[in-house]
Amino acid sequence: MKGTSIFQFKSWPKIHQPLPRSPRESQQLLNALTSSFRRQLDRAYPVSNSSNNEGDRQPLNTDSSLHATEQHLHNILDNPLFRIVPPKTASSEHHVGRGIDEQKRLAEEPMLVFDELAASGSVTLSTITNCLKSQLLLVRSSGERGVRDAMMTSRAASRIIEWFWASDGASRQMLLHSRATTPSLTKFMVAEGLQDTILEWLKMLTSGDLGGYNGRITEAVVQQSFSQILVDFMDAEVRYGGGLASAMKYYLRIYHAYSVSQPQLSLPRKSLFLAAGANLSRVAMEAKPLTEVVSVYTYDEYREIISVLSSPRSLLFASVSLCHPEKPDPKPFMRFVGNLSVNKVHAWNDARREALLRIACDALHLMIDQKQIRDATILARQVQQLLPEKTADTAEGSSPCSASREEEHIFNRLELSLT
Repeated sequence: MKGTSIFQFKSWPKIHQPLPRSPRESQQLLNALTSSFRRQLDRAYPVSNSSNNEGDRQPLNTDSSLHATEQHLHNILDNPLFRIVPPKTASSEHHVGRGIDEQKRLAEEPMLVFDELAASGSVTLSTITNCLKSQLLLVRSSGERGVRDAMMTSRAASRIIEWFWASDGASRQMLLHSRATTPSLTKFMVAEGLQDTILEWLKMLTSGDLGGYNGRITEAVVQQSFSQILVDFMDAEVRYGGGLASAMKYYLRIYHAYSVSQPQLSLPRKSLFLAAGANLSRVAMEAKPLTEVVSVYTYDEYREIISVLSSPRSLLFASVSLCHPEKPDPKPFMRFVGNLSVNKVHAWNDARREALLRIACDALHLMIDQKQIRDATILARQVQQLLPEKTADTAEGSSPCSASREEEHIFNRLELSLT
């Protein structure tokens, strides 16, 4: 079969085709290439079939090739490299004055300073941290009610995220591995509604690849960065997002997404979720009554995950069971205390011993409300034996919990006095 030319002019050799020889042939080639390119774009971004009945003008189709091209160009031109002109370096005799001016600008317009550093390729971890902290101080000066709006207006997180995606793997690792930066950054991200970006970062961390040039990371970096970002995310969502219920839902979503790819969680991998789970438990203990904050269904699912990650005999699981919004249960805490020894408790740090006493007080409140006076007496005696110095402080009035008359009666029988 004799071949025909797709451009309808005299056929070319199959190899080393010459350029068009006339203006007409050049125009035919250009039209063919343009049409082919448009067809490819339209296949990827099909044009909407809907029409505007009020006139000939078609409505904006956000999925069209035209919109996609314009959006891509806007994103390029929005980059700080095009948006900001880096300041010229001053002479050495003005070095001291320039340093003072830079500190003043950092305090007054920190994100503009960041844009200039990004445009000049001078971003470091310390500059990101300083810019975020300065911006956080500025938004907090706007008053408690206006903090979240001020955080959104600043676009601090959006600017840093733009820099992140434009950076290589080493710079991305530098940001996500920084314990000094991520607490502030996640606050701005949540306030700006960028939770999906945090989810994407966590997904990249678990894959061991942050993308870009040299983006591979070690297991040690995965362990530390994932855990700390999840903790910071939960804290930010509670304070600047949808509150405790929303934070728990994100926690469940992240856990389930991860467990699908890792059906058998090893002990090191379980630790990725433990710190954030413990922080949510602490917030739950402070949020009373919990029934007005978190649904029973969400809390039951959270409690089940904690039992898998830790142990049904752990202090964390005991505190989670104690805070159940509908059926608070002190029995796991009683079993936990019953298996403790004085030597083991003495090996704990002060924070853990304080947590034990605080949870014990909550358990006693609950048991007295449930008329479990005998069990409450046994628990109080056990806590006294495990924490004699703490219960002595309690007798002097430094107890973290307030006592009812029934509790005072129980502790008086143990020669203690709560105030």
